[in-house]
Amino acid sequence: MKKITALLMMLSFMAVLFSSCELVEEEEDEQPSEEYINETIDTDVTWQGGTYIIEGTLRIENGGHLTIDPGTTIKFEDGGSISVAGANSALTAVGTANAQITFTSVSNTPSAGSWDYINFESTATGTSSLQYCIIEYGGGYASTYGGALWIEGPSLSVDHCTISNSAVYGVVCEDDSEFASFSNNTFMDNQSYDIFIEGNAAHTIGPGNLIEGSGILVDGDTYTHSDGTWSLQTAPFTIDGTLSVQSDGGATLNIAAGNTIQFTDGSQMTVGSDGYGTFKAVGTEDLPILFTSTSVQKQGGQWDYISFESGAVSSELNYCIVEAAGGYASYVGAIDIDGAAVTINNTEIRLSATYGITLDDAGSFASFTGNDIHDVDNYVMLIYGNWAHTIGTANNYGEDDLGILVHGDAFEHTNETWLFQSTAYVIDGTLSIESTSGSTLEIQAGSTVKFTDGSEISVGSTEFGKLVVNGTSALPVTFTTSAPAGGEQPGDWDGIFFESNTMNGSILNYCNISYGGGYASTYNNGNVNLGNVPSGEPTISNCIISYSAGWGIYNDNSSPTLISNTYNGNANGDIGN
Repeated sequence: MKKITALLMMLSFMAVLFSSCELVEEEEDEQPSEEYINETIDTDVTWQGGTYIIEGTLRIENGGHLTIDPGTTIKFEDGGSISVAGANSALTAVGTANAQITFTSVSNTPSAGSWDYINFESTATGTSSLQYCIIEYGGGYASTYGGALWIEGPSLSVDHCTISNSAVYGVVCEDDSEFASFSNNTFMDNQSYDIFIEGNAAHTIGPGNLIEGSGILVDGDTYTHSDGTWSLQTAPFTIDGTLSVQSDGGATLNIAAGNTIQFTDGSQMTVGSDGYGTFKAVGTEDLPILFTSTSVQKQGGQWDYISFESGAVSSELNYCIVEAAGGYASYVGAIDIDGAAVTINNTEIRLSATYGITLDDAGSFASFTGNDIHDVDNYVMLIYGNWAHTIGTANNYGEDDLGILVHGDAFEHTNETWLFQSTAYVIDGTLSIESTSGSTLEIQAGSTVKFTDGSEISVGSTEFGKLVVNGTSALPVTFTTSAPAGGEQPGDWDGIFFESNTMNGSILNYCNISYGGGYASTYNNGNVNLGNVPSGEPTISNCIISYSAGWGIYNDNSSPTLISNTYNGNANGDIGN
């Protein structure tokens, strides 16, 4: 009896074991669930793992909220999409690093554009978030402006996501849409720009993104925020159109060191043109900021300019490179300063189709040191005579440049100095040194001052002025024609004129003055001209005065102090009365 009982127990145990093995085998053979979705969500719904296949458009609206758990896969049939619309409607897809949420095509052989988009419409007011998501093979809705992720209004958080293989853009942000957070995302293999965004929202693109494609297309717009920064990205920001930095209360835009800012043909940036704006592009020696064109082969005129206008306040370019600009007009440089005082230090300006920098009659530099301007098609700079003293030191210019064009102007400051530059100051027109309270212009030793045809310096003509030029035997100051080397002719420029309101202390010491005397009759003029100047003024000493079309010095009712001067080749002689 005991043997029979033991046998029955053994048979029963084997039956249970066999049944368990069948159950395990059935569980191993079971496939993940797939659920087809073709409905509208207007309540709180959670997708908890598995695979969901979207047919057509899934709409989340009327306060609906879809939450997608980590590890879930969402597949789209051809033309499939998700749209979030309406008050309090939201999509929350928050995965983890080890269990990401995937949005992809249902096809076994997907390609870019296999499905349309995830869209957040302008009416969606809920708080949506995409974290640790993979969004791939979307962008099939429109060939020109579509994106795999399409945001039309709400502020969206997108972090730690990978967006790839879109048929157009990776992400499109239209109108006033921006990011509540946007960091540590990866973009690759998108067929257009990775991100399209308005200029007033580009500062909401955060740090830590890996962008391997064309980068960020910034649509021309007015930036109005009080303080924002374009964070460092691994691909360029590309401005298309005009980006204006300004607002009634003052807008400030910063560019992080190391960024590249590209411009499409005819595009530009303006600061403070209709309001107040501050633009600061502050790089470092190791991480300069590059402003350039979208062309692979760089040449002048491929984009327009960066313009600082009368509302520009405390703007700065430091450790920047500005290249391939000057495409707007022949009279506007790669950098254009109109009515503002701008800091430009340690910056290289190259390949301009016009000037390197242009300034209007109220434009000046708050600081200008350590810059390098070269390979420009016109003068390296155009500046008015009243502000040429704001050009600082340690600047370099191209070997074959034309110099700094100084527009004829009234110099009215109390006492300022034109500092030595490694290129010439080229005066075009009449530089008048005078004011009711008295103005003194000094020119530093070693400087070269050239003159275009018919140009001159006038001191104390109707008001009070003084010119102080103290060269040295090793570093004389040169006043001469702007004609090309070998083409110089007597009379190419008019001369230096000291008039009746010349102040005491005017000096020309160790100067080389040549090819002037072009004013009026060749008999009553010279390289240096004196007319009713107070007795003993000016002092002219140790100068070489040569090749005048008239006299070396023409003296009309004046008695200057003349010491140790040398005269050569003056048509009428050394000194005439």
